[in-house]
Amino acid sequence: MKRPLEKRRAFTLIELLVVIAIIAILIGLLLPAVQKVREAANRMKCQNNLKQIGLAIHNYHDANNALPKCDPTATSNGWSWIARTLPYIEQEALYRQLNFTLPINDTTGTPNNRALIQTPIKALLCPSDPTQAVRSDLAAWWAWPAVATASGGANTGGPAAVTCYMGYQGGSASNDSFDTNPPDGVFERTMPATATLTFASVTDGLSNTLFVGERSPSIAPWCAWAAGNGVWVTSRYTINQARKQTQTTPLNQEAGGVKYGAISFHTNGAMGLLGDGSVQFLSDTMNQTVYMQLASHMDGGPVGGF
Repeated sequence: MKRPLEKRRAFTLIELLVVIAIIAILIGLLLPAVQKVREAANRMKCQNNLKQIGLAIHNYHDANNALPKCDPTATSNGWSWIARTLPYIEQEALYRQLNFTLPINDTTGTPNNRALIQTPIKALLCPSDPTQAVRSDLAAWWAWPAVATASGGANTGGPAAVTCYMGYQGGSASNDSFDTNPPDGVFERTMPATATLTFASVTDGLSNTLFVGERSPSIAPWCAWAAGNGVWVTSRYTINQARKQTQTTPLNQEAGGVKYGAISFHTNGAMGLLGDGSVQFLSDTMNQTVYMQLASHMDGGPVGGF
């Protein structure tokens, strides 16, 4: 004898809406946790990138008995210190193809420099930075001349891969006085062509001197001298003074310290590489005098910590 079919009760519209609402609430509670975990992972990766750059600087120093430096003079070809350290960040193949005897925007070689400088380098990009790794609007953002000039400017002449990490120019109590002789920062852009710095030149101590910091969004080409030494510290250029709300503004605007200050997409600060190879998180609330002292390698001032 066949049993009568049981009638199954379907979800009502109200029940369905309640289930959807519960799922939406759970997702809303979960998303901040996921984002927090992702940012923690990005900070760790960013820290590892800077550690790798620190090792590259030390290995370069061991091989050359000097710190790498840029080519800022009118007669140079405009290469950055970062380009000089490529073999030490697992980019020796790219380094060997670059022709350092020709300008960074040269197109005569095979392969030519202008094509090679469009190569993205993962170790030079902070994972929290959402901007593209290769930019075509660098000339507009930096307003550099097309070729090397008496002022030492050098444009890539077209698209170029960028870096989120730049050398510290130095620290100064003045708003606009960055260039000093002898150089105040280990990557000061006006360092004479005949001058060299060694670890022994860092009289404040390697663990008390900032070498490299974050500059995001990434609009500075890793190949060019003006990009390699772009973090300056004064009473005006503090950590993350411009932060995310102004990061869509071209960085050649000085308002709010956008052009030269350390900026990152991390929450409440930016990463900084010290001369001993350690990486510290530099808080937005760091004492500015201490920050300026850390940016100088020879001021003799006490450092109060991070």
